[in-house]
Amino acid sequence: MTNDSVDVHQRFARSRNIAFTLLADKKVEIIEAFGMTNPQYPKGTNWYGTAVPGIFVIDSKGMITHRFTSSNYTDRPSPEAVLSVLQKGAGG
Repeated sequence: MTNDSVDVHQRFARSRNIAFTLLADKKVEIIEAFGMTNPQYPKGTNWYGTAVPGIFVIDSKGMITHRFTSSNYTDRPSPEAVLSVLQKGAGG
């Protein structure tokens, strides 16, 4: 999810052959609600609403069980760390 428009998402998805739906939050309502606004771009700046990268693990009841986020866009969890959380949630 980003604060880009639906049109931007659609063009990006077509250019990358992405088959799943990308979410647009042009008004930054969801990005703010999840505490995902990048602190580098405060309200009133042109880039306000840029989200920090994040991965949310959601259980079968729709509850967030784990959150991987960082204000540094280069700080990403390893695939092994994400898989470990997913396997624990699946009972394995």
